[in-house]
Amino acid sequence: MSIQTILVYIVLFIALAYLVNKFLLPKKIRLGKKTSSACGQDDCGCH
Repeated sequence: MSIQTILVYIVLFIALAYLVNKFLLPKKIRLGKKTSSACGQDDCGCH
């Protein structure tokens, strides 16, 4: 395998991981998502 093929597989894996994280995982367990807010638990529309 050449270095170009390895890079293509790495980029493909990162893209698929991003799409799974963005669209398939529930909001509570998403990676990189902050769970705390200044408004408390309810969304008060202040942001």
